[in-house]
Amino acid sequence: MIQSVQDPIEVLTVFSDGHAQPLRFRWRGKVVKVVKVTGEWVRKEGDSRVHYYSVLGESSDYFELAYDARKMQWTLAKVWLDGA
Repeated sequence: MIQSVQDPIEVLTVFSDGHAQPLRFRWRGKVVKVVKVTGEWVRKEGDSRVHYYSVLGESSDYFELAYDARKMQWTLAKVWLDGA
């Protein structure tokens, strides 16, 4: 089941050569380890360019993370819960 969330989150990220790699994030008190980044894209939203990442968590759930570089803020945009 796909759910739109739009929750602010904390993300442990490696920034290298102008590229961001999310490693894990905290959502609702739980730490989710990113097993694989399955997609990346950028969308212009108002004055910001928001970087989106589709990631696979270690529990086989998929998440859509958004990073607004102008605000330096991460958001959990959507979740696909396995078996939900």
